[in-house]
Amino acid sequence: MNAQTEDKRNKSAVARLLGVLRVLRPLDALILCACIFFGILFIRRGLTVQGDRIIVEADGTSYEYSLQKDGTYHVQGALGDTIFEVKNGAVHIIDSPCQNKLCVHQGWSSPLVCLPNKVIITIENYGDFDAVSE
Repeated sequence: MNAQTEDKRNKSAVARLLGVLRVLRPLDALILCACIFFGILFIRRGLTVQGDRIIVEADGTSYEYSLQKDGTYHVQGALGDTIFEVKNGAVHIIDSPCQNKLCVHQGWSSPLVCLPNKVIITIENYGDFDAVSE
């Protein structure tokens, strides 16, 4: 009799666990979707840095360009000219003399870095606010 009682308890515990899992699965999916949505939202906001100016550090020399003026620019790095484009308030590297061209594939983001040519391109604000207080 003791074994039957134990078996019934195990079956009822399994049934309760399955019942809980049936209830949690839609909630888990909802929570997972919400986490993914907000994660993508925050990542996209972080990758699209807004600013007023572009600061370019090229082989120990600093240059400043306006982010409001579209155009194509050249800076002299350690290996040669790095060419970058400013368009619609964003910047990307078009060409660089480095071998692997990883900097060209970084897209429209900030900072852009070409280590072999020693070029770093960042977007900055003229204002007094930092990322936390904005």
